[in-house]
Amino acid sequence: MKKILLIVILALAGTGTIYAQQASGKITIKTTETNGQPVPFANVLLRHAKDSSLVKGELSGQDGNTSFEKIKEGKYFIQVTLMGYTNASTSAFTIDAHHTLVQLPALTLSPTSKTLEGVTVSAQKPFIERKNGATVLNVESSLAASGGTALDVLKRAPGVQIDKDDNIILQGNQGATVMLDGKLTYLSGEQLANLLRSLPSENISTIEIITSPSAKYDAAGRSGIINIKTKKTVITGINGSINLGVGAGKYGFYNTGINLNWRTEKFNLFGNYNNGNRGFFQTRYIRRNIDGDQPVELITEFFNRRRFKNNNYKAGLDYFLNSKHTVGVLVRGYNNFFQNDGIGRNPISSNGKVDSTLYSNTRIRNNFSNVSFNLNYKGQLDTSGTEITIDADWARFNDDNNMMLSDSMSYAVNPWLNHHAIRNMPSNIVTIKSVKADFTHPFNKNTKLETGFKIAAVKTDNNLRYDSLVNGKYERAITQSNQFIYTEKVYAAYVMLKKQIHHTDIQAGLRAEQTKSDGYSVTLQSHVKRSYLDFFPTLSVDQKLSESHKIGVNYSKRISRPNYGDLNPFVYYIDKYNYFKGNPYMLPEYTHKAELTYTFKQKYVAAVSYGMTKNVVLEYMIQNDTTKVTTFYDRNFERSYVYGITLTIPIDPFKWWNITNNINANHTAYDIKDTSVNLATNTLGLNYQTTHTFTLPKDWKLELNGYYESPFVWGVYKIRSSFAIGAGVQKSFMNKKFVAKLNVSDITNREQFRGSARFDNIDMYINNRWQNRRVNFALTWNFGNSNIKAARDRDAGAEQQRVGG
Repeated sequence: MKKILLIVILALAGTGTIYAQQASGKITIKTTETNGQPVPFANVLLRHAKDSSLVKGELSGQDGNTSFEKIKEGKYFIQVTLMGYTNASTSAFTIDAHHTLVQLPALTLSPTSKTLEGVTVSAQKPFIERKNGATVLNVESSLAASGGTALDVLKRAPGVQIDKDDNIILQGNQGATVMLDGKLTYLSGEQLANLLRSLPSENISTIEIITSPSAKYDAAGRSGIINIKTKKTVITGINGSINLGVGAGKYGFYNTGINLNWRTEKFNLFGNYNNGNRGFFQTRYIRRNIDGDQPVELITEFFNRRRFKNNNYKAGLDYFLNSKHTVGVLVRGYNNFFQNDGIGRNPISSNGKVDSTLYSNTRIRNNFSNVSFNLNYKGQLDTSGTEITIDADWARFNDDNNMMLSDSMSYAVNPWLNHHAIRNMPSNIVTIKSVKADFTHPFNKNTKLETGFKIAAVKTDNNLRYDSLVNGKYERAITQSNQFIYTEKVYAAYVMLKKQIHHTDIQAGLRAEQTKSDGYSVTLQSHVKRSYLDFFPTLSVDQKLSESHKIGVNYSKRISRPNYGDLNPFVYYIDKYNYFKGNPYMLPEYTHKAELTYTFKQKYVAAVSYGMTKNVVLEYMIQNDTTKVTTFYDRNFERSYVYGITLTIPIDPFKWWNITNNINANHTAYDIKDTSVNLATNTLGLNYQTTHTFTLPKDWKLELNGYYESPFVWGVYKIRSSFAIGAGVQKSFMNKKFVAKLNVSDITNREQFRGSARFDNIDMYINNRWQNRRVNFALTWNFGNSNIKAARDRDAGAEQQRVGG
């Protein structure tokens, strides 16, 4: 044993002697623009002169300088690349015993621009592209997105469908987790839809759709993650932008906002504010046929005039303790108001003749607000890339609603009106606290370990109060009112290993989450408690076959816990004949998903996927043929299976004409063991989207877009096809500092929800329409230094996705 140890020591000593005899050098270089200004954050690549193989890569600093240290003897050259600029390279140089300190002349980058037949073509991002396993929507590159909202943009996203209640369906599954700048939104249902309506598209940079997230992300969201990134300014100085948008459909609307960034060598101060007032409408048509001794047809025709006023804000500060350590604080929130005035008419027919008509009115005044605080730290612990990030979050949501439902019944034999009214004043308060830490340690340039933990605590207090109109006065309806308190704690930890072997990238991870919850109905004095531990493995393998061909495979397991409000066991009145009831016994859904992708020339993408969801949650309904009341509620079913194919096909017929095509096909199958339930077990759905962008002379740009969605089945609903086309034009002024956009959406006015449900004693047809056909005009002024580095993204957050809706 001693001999072996001695041999090892001598071998190591010999190796050290050899290295000591070899020279090592330092290389410095500065990157500038044609005007002499430094270029920060460019990709600076050190390559072997012999075969151009990569030795090491760095990013240029804020002053444009880059250095490489401890470089072995050899002959090298440096290449610098940056999107929007032409690549530049140095001449070859040598590191040896006589050249250990090499100071290279500054390398100049020129903006990419080529003139072809009188048309100037500049670097242009496509509206939809595939990057790092995610589908990315470059919203700021889209003309058709101008004047719309985040919800409008998502309707155009590949694989995304919006149902009759504005819930998001991603690749055939509900339950997508929506994040804002890497932070969970804490919302679901109607509240999430309202937030997305309040976020102007002019304030969005990109939207990432990640269908197979790694173990680093929260396991919540069975269909994946949608991350909306707001615009940030991109070196010291002040810059920002001001935008104003106006438009009209049936009703007019406007939105305005300001975005500011002030960066010095010691701090970065940033923030934005958006204000909007959006008028729009929704029509709802429901036809129900009720069998019996005397068949009845009940029709609901409802027109809702709506107005949404939003005030969204964000402010933050990053303080640079030194070049490796940064602390920051972020506050964001909103104070919004929603009003709805609805008029309804419900003719009720027997044997083909109307024997009575219900006239109804709905008045809703909803104030909802949120404030969230984040404290964060990011530190680089050594030169190899070891780093730690820590985030602490506190968030509070307040939702105060005042809803009045009144109706009057008129009979054919007696035209006098019989008046009834009910007042609903629910109050919902949600408080969420969380802390998380992430640690990254590279063992070498090919192997990296990531690990971390998270603790989140949630408390929601939902006080549902109903008052009935009795003798001209409102009196408390004790049996219909309810207070529901829900508490939940989630303890999570993960470990992930990344390994590169030649042209193969492997990423394997495991996340564990312990959940403890208590749903307490104060009115019923009943508890529903749960405690469960789950493990969520993830695996991703990417294989580069050649410069033009790449394949990848990934697998993940995810969970979708019920929304807080959906667990409340009491009844919500939609109108006299339609109720929604909570279900405190719902179980979380578990989804296993696998995906195989093929990429050709880094832009053509084909993907096939498979997903299986256990305890799948679907909307269901029961109908009382006597009272004619239909009660909607969510419940668990055994399993669902989704098979998908996605194709991304960009085409460039000319330098000035770019076409992006996306095709998504999904086959959904349900495994329902409950023989009393009659659901369609197989369905095929197809979604096609195309965007044509024309770059014209003198800073003009034109865009045409369209989508088609084939019939498909979602739970109990058979959905009919829909389509829409739009167009937009853009003109830039003052060296692109000032941008004007004009667009028209849904030109043919055919974007709508049409569906039917037929099972047991249910025979229902639904047609919902919205103010989708609009003319929008938007102005944006970008001022200040356009090269300021962006503020850091925060990937903090808690279980905020599930605040009731």
